[in-house]
Amino acid sequence: MHATILLLASVPAHVVAARLGHADPAITLRVYAHVIHEQAATASDVFARAVETG
Repeated sequence: MHATILLLASVPAHVVAARLGHADPAITLRVYAHVIHEQAATASDVFARAVETG
């Protein structure tokens, strides 16, 4: 849950990896890929709203 919260708060993956003790951020990204996908969807929504109002 710790990593999920940090990733959803846009903390960089390399920082989260270091906090978890992962030697390589790729490990973190593989394990928490579902969170990264959620962030991508959120980013798409933010962009769509910006385009609509801009």
